[in-house]
Amino acid sequence: MKKYLFSLLIFINILFASECGNKLFTFQNSADSNITVDSFLKALLIENCNINVVYDDKLTEQKAKKTLIGDIAIKNYNLKQILDLVVSDNNLFYDLTDNKLKVSYVATKTFNIDYIPSTRTGSATFKASSSGTTGDTNSVDSKYEFNFWDTLAGNLNNILNTVDRYRAAEPVINKNAGLVTITATKRQLQRVEKYINDLNKRLHKQIVIDVKIYSVNLSKAHQTGIDWSNFNFSLGTSTTPESTPITASNIVGSQSIFSNAVFNVSGLLNFLATQGNVNSISNPKIVTLNAQKAIISVGDTINYRVMVKGSYLDANGIQQPPTYEAQSKFVGVLLDITPEISDNGTIILRINPTISTFRDETQLNDPTRELAPDTTDNKLSTVVRIKDGQTLVLGGLITNKDSLNENGVPVLKEIPVIKYLFSSKYKISQKNELVFVVTPHIVDLHKKRTLKDLGY
Repeated sequence: MKKYLFSLLIFINILFASECGNKLFTFQNSADSNITVDSFLKALLIENCNINVVYDDKLTEQKAKKTLIGDIAIKNYNLKQILDLVVSDNNLFYDLTDNKLKVSYVATKTFNIDYIPSTRTGSATFKASSSGTTGDTNSVDSKYEFNFWDTLAGNLNNILNTVDRYRAAEPVINKNAGLVTITATKRQLQRVEKYINDLNKRLHKQIVIDVKIYSVNLSKAHQTGIDWSNFNFSLGTSTTPESTPITASNIVGSQSIFSNAVFNVSGLLNFLATQGNVNSISNPKIVTLNAQKAIISVGDTINYRVMVKGSYLDANGIQQPPTYEAQSKFVGVLLDITPEISDNGTIILRINPTISTFRDETQLNDPTRELAPDTTDNKLSTVVRIKDGQTLVLGGLITNKDSLNENGVPVLKEIPVIKYLFSSKYKISQKNELVFVVTPHIVDLHKKRTLKDLGY
């Protein structure tokens, strides 16, 4: 075997010294020669370069003695290039120090992942209580649970032990330090390293979400909602002859997404003013990481009490008063947005707005009521694909509010019996439609952008 091996190895271009580190090698080997990594290293390093070959353990030695180097033909390769070709490409690690080459089948490497060690779980809910107690919640029908570190551990196990025969041990994860330590083969570690590098790139992407929420008190002519068929604007300016009008027949699908070149808030407000009185409810700007929920709420927290135990006689026969628990309920607008940023800069937005209103506001003035106030919820859920800087318009959430107005002659309208002759009551019904204007901006830390570019 050695004679056959030496007949295949032709060393040329000895440069300046006899050390193998300063040599260039040319050799050719056929696949049917059955030369293993072990025999090749011993012939090249031990007998020709005076470099000792040391295997890290029995498993590594067995691997080197069983792995054939295959069909190779190279010219003018230095020693490192040869070791990369014969050792690294055969799923082995090596370390060449002085006159010793150490070869290993498995190695341990620690990766750094910057992520908060927490678990996000719930129903996209917002709990508000000035007393700090746990109460009823107003929730969007969008349940989620995100445990990053548990998910990561499962993904790494699948990446490690899907292809190779060698079964790597489970990763050692330190959540608080953000460290992942893995012992595996070279190919396994290469797959893990690529995955973690890609993961870090996606995790560290940030996005600014500019949200404008308007309430339109619908006029009598638009009691069924905003007539989006009249919403139109033009490309260019009014003085540009090639100006092209654009009409949105309704705010659905691609017709609800506008680029900065053709959309401005003033034009939208002017249109909404033709449908009724317009009020700006909120204009928050929130920064969130990629694939992390952003929750925006605008409303009131209503505190109430619930009886947890009725009155009773104690062991001494003394009547004890009932026991109550303070709770709270959020009523208003709740907007849940989850952005996902793709590698090409496209953004997928999962949007879940909900509006809750009182069914009967007089319940708030009832001192004997021991249940949460009755509310009406209007919800919407959508997933859209949008580009950086484009604007999404969402409408269609309509709320009804009934109120009772009383007019009459002062003093006389308070006198029993005759008050009906000097007073009148009438019911006022108001319809309001909420319009959400959402504009996401990707925060590129490598690109210089002004606050104006980010919607400020």
